[in-house]
Amino acid sequence: TLSRRPVAPAPQKRISPAPMLFAMRPASKLPQRVGIARAVRVLSTSARPVPSCVGVSPRGDITSEDVVAAQAAWSNAITGITKVYQEGGDFVAAAGYCAGELYGYGHSNVLFKPTRATNNPFRPTGEDAMAYFVGAEAMKNDKFKGEDGGFAINGGQGWSEVVFRNHQIDCNGNTAIAMGDYLFTNATTGDVGRVEYTFGYKKNDDGKMRIFLHHSSMPYEPTAAASATAEPVEEALSMWAESIAKQDALLRDARVRVSGMSKP
Repeated sequence: TLSRRPVAPAPQKRISPAPMLFAMRPASKLPQRVGIARAVRVLSTSARPVPSCVGVSPRGDITSEDVVAAQAAWSNAITGITKVYQEGGDFVAAAGYCAGELYGYGHSNVLFKPTRATNNPFRPTGEDAMAYFVGAEAMKNDKFKGEDGGFAINGGQGWSEVVFRNHQIDCNGNTAIAMGDYLFTNATTGDVGRVEYTFGYKKNDDGKMRIFLHHSSMPYEPTAAASATAEPVEEALSMWAESIAKQDALLRDARVRVSGMSKP
């Protein structure tokens, strides 16, 4: 399970920022208000589910263990969609299946802010989210062309592993919030990318807990300051000394002229 995995990438792997994921419910279960008509046109009804992507159904209040299990299912969804894509299967429908298990579209409002969205940073509907997940081309959605290339297949390279590293989990009855970072391993290159997250989970009417809040961002990278070398420092000191000398000369000249004017 996810809790047994190491919390840091192997030393030889290069850490670089990675884009962020979202998801939505399968098109067959989406209400009209979240774009079922368009989603139905691209999702296959014969798509096989991803066996390891199963939503969590808490027996009572949501616990930290439930959150960790939901995160494991989310990780399995990413690697499972990659597998379907690499085998030439219907990865769009597989993504829709996983999204229906994990995200609350159609059950509640979903506050989703993906990492690399530009003109459309917030995705309140399942149709909006699906474009980010599988790409505007796959969804035949002109609104997001040039912005949404599809995260789940990672530009064809796929993902081989996703590891959650929770900073804190706060459980409050039928809801829970988790904050931390996760590591995405590129299935082709082995490179690892890190993204920081906040996830909110809510227990829905059917007993399953699903994501109602998903915000992610790249780690802050301050602009590297130019390294100080002897040459620019000496040049700056020379300019400063020259400026002081000029000011001193001007003051002496002013005193002489004023003194001369005051003589009878």
